[in-house]
Amino acid sequence: MRLGHLKTDRLCVFLLALLTFAFLLKPQLGGAQTATGSIVGTVNDPKGLVVSDVSVTLKDIDTGTESLFSTNAADLYVAPYLQPGHYEVTASKSGFQTVVHKNIIVHVGDTLTIDMQLPLQTQATSITVTEEAPILETTSNSQSQTVSENQVQGLPIATRRWENFVLLTPAVTTDGTSGLSSFRGISGLYNGNSVDGANNSQAFFSEARGRAIIVTYVYSPDSIREFQVSSSNYSAEFGQAAGGVVNAVTRSGGNELHGDLFYNLRYPDLNA
Repeated sequence: MRLGHLKTDRLCVFLLALLTFAFLLKPQLGGAQTATGSIVGTVNDPKGLVVSDVSVTLKDIDTGTESLFSTNAADLYVAPYLQPGHYEVTASKSGFQTVVHKNIIVHVGDTLTIDMQLPLQTQATSITVTEEAPILETTSNSQSQTVSENQVQGLPIATRRWENFVLLTPAVTTDGTSGLSSFRGISGLYNGNSVDGANNSQAFFSEARGRAIIVTYVYSPDSIREFQVSSSNYSAEFGQAAGGVVNAVTRSGGNELHGDLFYNLRYPDLNA
């Protein structure tokens, strides 16, 4: 009988350890996070009628890469999974003039709507539209703000923790002296944090990775391009978050060879 009880106890301990390991591996955010942006829109003729099978080319100005899309029977085109950056959208079809939209800026998590109208073919070969005013995002009702690359790279920060820039957004303050941030007065343990679509939260502490003293893993602020801070009404894809959601994307390559070198010197005698 004692031998049987011993085997049962060992089995219980093994199952408990297995369940604990599985819990720690379970992601806290959804598997398909919005680490990119997208551009959608319609293309029609001067009378507003449907023009199907229009070739829509998206050019990433930062990298020089191009992607080709086509409109469907409802004159709609969708360009998903775009890296944040500067884009140019060109619509062309035989019998119509080519229309080019320039200076389009896509931020992480954005869904921009670019509608185009193709004039009939004349002596002119193309029409260029320069997007000077900010493009309103009408497809989302979330309360969010983008912390740009200029802010991340240009503003001084003593701790070199890029997440601290969320304090630049409305309704966000420090959560006591813990190092966490509170959205709308909610505990910082209920926030979500992702980088490049991957969960960046600790499963055990329920906070951003690297905040605790015993965990030293962090993303360098030099590697972060920009991030989106959503305080409320965010998409259901950002699961298991009741406070705020920080959605960051790292910097990608470009057409020119470049790099950074820095030395972080922190002496108590030099601190103000």
